[in-house]
Amino acid sequence: MTQAIILVLAFAVAGGLLSLFARWERMGKEHYAVFLLVGMVVAETTLYENQDMMPRDIFHPGSGAFEFRLPEVIITLALVARLAIKGKPRWIGVPALLWTAFGAWYTVALVEGLLHHNDTTQIPYEAKAIIYVVGGYALAAGVPAQRYLEGRALERLVRWSGVAAAVVVAMTIVHKQFAVNLPLLPLPDFGVDGSDAATIFAAIGLVGLLMELAKPKRSRRNLAAVVPLLFSPFLTHQRAVLVMLGASVTVVLLVALGPTARRRLRVTAAQVLLTFMAVVGVVLAISVIPAAESQGAVQLPLKSTLAPTFQSTGKLESEADRANKWDVSWGLIRQHPIIGSGLGVEFTFFNPGPNTFVTTDINENIALDLLLRAGIIGLLLFMLPFVISVVEGIGAWRQHPDRMAAVLALGLVAVVVGFVGKGMVESIFEKYRLATMLGIWLGMLRSVVTSAHRSRREVARPDAYGEVSARPGQ
Repeated sequence: MTQAIILVLAFAVAGGLLSLFARWERMGKEHYAVFLLVGMVVAETTLYENQDMMPRDIFHPGSGAFEFRLPEVIITLALVARLAIKGKPRWIGVPALLWTAFGAWYTVALVEGLLHHNDTTQIPYEAKAIIYVVGGYALAAGVPAQRYLEGRALERLVRWSGVAAAVVVAMTIVHKQFAVNLPLLPLPDFGVDGSDAATIFAAIGLVGLLMELAKPKRSRRNLAAVVPLLFSPFLTHQRAVLVMLGASVTVVLLVALGPTARRRLRVTAAQVLLTFMAVVGVVLAISVIPAAESQGAVQLPLKSTLAPTFQSTGKLESEADRANKWDVSWGLIRQHPIIGSGLGVEFTFFNPGPNTFVTTDINENIALDLLLRAGIIGLLLFMLPFVISVVEGIGAWRQHPDRMAAVLALGLVAVVVGFVGKGMVESIFEKYRLATMLGIWLGMLRSVVTSAHRSRREVARPDAYGEVSARPGQ
């Protein structure tokens, strides 16, 4: 009876969302669905550190074995609404075609998993990566790039995400957590700076910072919001998050060495100095103030956080754990190197932490996961459109006639490279929040790239900085 009631309510809510998405499509506000999805993911990761330990609530509705996650619902309904209102796209381009081929081959891996009698509880769960990555890509790529740049939706996303990050960071620093049993929203461990949240915060913070550096007049609120977003990864005790942030920042720094950065980003020496002084101020605040309150010695900033992140016994055991997983996986990959063993394939390895043999379906490495499940074909169908997306994104950064669109392209390139970098030491397809955000970032990048192609065909005039703009008043 309970499942029947939940099913009826789910259909009612789905009908309302479908009507809302269709209305946004007719009004030319299709980007609202994308920002709704991103905002929902940010809210969920802020409230719940671990996606696998979430109670049944408005973010994780269901009863018994009947359950679903909101991203898969929002993506599916938004795409259905777009098809109903605008019909099929007349042209999608090579990268989108390749991502579609990846989704199709992953579907083949699903069938292969069933034929090989792999774990049927894992097969549908792993197959949802098609919705999160390919569906999220299609949803975001179908939105004209100017929708992301016009209005204040992107700024509000940065600001509200900054508020969420500030709360989590503050509670993590003072070691405070709360268990609150709200109606439809139980919070068993609110106040933990989780790995997923820090990854998403860092991505939004980096994009927000670059967008502010491109503006002639910056917003202090936006810059203030960026600080906790970029600070969050240092409090998670997770090396994978730092890998993501390091890879993203490296991309930005390497690109900033070129002449394009001097034209695109409006940064002066005084602003760099002020930023450095602000960082020093934050460092002193988090090191001196706690020492003054406890009447103890001043500790090096983040020493207590970064030391266990790299030097603890648990981290050394985690490295051995991954090495054992990868060694076993290579043996299975050699059995079906071309097409893989299908979704749901499991293997047993020795876990040095509890000193036991453990059965799992993930490698903590996106490349090995793809090789094991979908073979060399699956890995190539993922890497080829990814590399093309990154190359075209850098091209948009260098050649897009719209300054803000070009900087957005740079930020998105840095973020997707960071996500895949994190994926080399942590499986992200199983983490639906990260898989959804990867699809969204790639889709937004595709939207900016296609807008560059259109803009170069239009007449544009240079501004005072030697740039040209396809948008009036830019």
